[in-house]
Order: sequence, then C-alpha cells, then structure tokens
Amino acid sequence: MNAKALAHLVIRLGLGINMLMHGLVRIPKLGAFVAKTEAGFANTMLPSLLTKAFLYTLPFVELTVGILILVGGQIGKWGYFLGGLTVSALLFGTTLKEDWTTAGNQLIYIIAFYLALSGLEESGPNRFR
Repeated sequence: MNAKALAHLVIRLGLGINMLMHGLVRIPKLGAFVAKTEAGFANTMLPSLLTKAFLYTLPFVELTVGILILVGGQIGKWGYFLGGLTVSALLFGTTLKEDWTTAGNQLIYIIAFYLALSGLEESGPNRFR
C-alpha cells in the first residue's frame, strides 16, 4: 500500500468513525439532544419548526454519512459529499448564532471533506478496487 492509499485510509477511518459516532450517540437521547441544541437557536432568525426538523434529522444523516464513508469505494465519495453538505448546513446555523469558535472547528471538517474528495480524484479510477 502506497503513502497516498494509507493517507486516504486514515482520513476515511477518522471522518467515518467521527460522523458515525456523532449520530450513534445522539439517537438514543434524541429528544434531549434536540431540546438542548434548539435552545441555542432561540435568538436567531431560524423558525423553531425548521430548527427542530433539522435537529431531529441530523443524527440519522450523520450516522448515514459515517456508514457511507466507512464502506468506502464509490459509495464513500457520496459520504464525503453528504458530510460536507451537512457540515455546511451546521456552519450556516453556527454563524447565525455568531459562535465563531465552533464555526472555525466546522471549517476544519469542511477542509477534511474537501481533502478526502480531492484525494479520491487524484488516486484515479483504481482507487475504488
């Protein structure tokens, strides 16, 4: 296994486990997660109904993203893409709250998803075999 393949494996495992566990640990306590997180958006322009709908969906999306990434192959690229879109949505909400520290952390995720997708492209068609 060459260095690029090892690098891709590391980012795949890291992002995959991270996203999987974000969803997995929140699902059993979904109501508490939604209530706690929704309170932080009370002073933003987001309607409560939209915020709640997003938060009730988020852990299932995170879980799905993690599974897609860990499965890898052609499916994995869609996990990276969906993960990047998910974190972009989170970034939108975070900046509405003016929580710049969390926004900075979310940008790190965006960069990681970008690098993972770019690495797939650079690896060529044999990357998925």
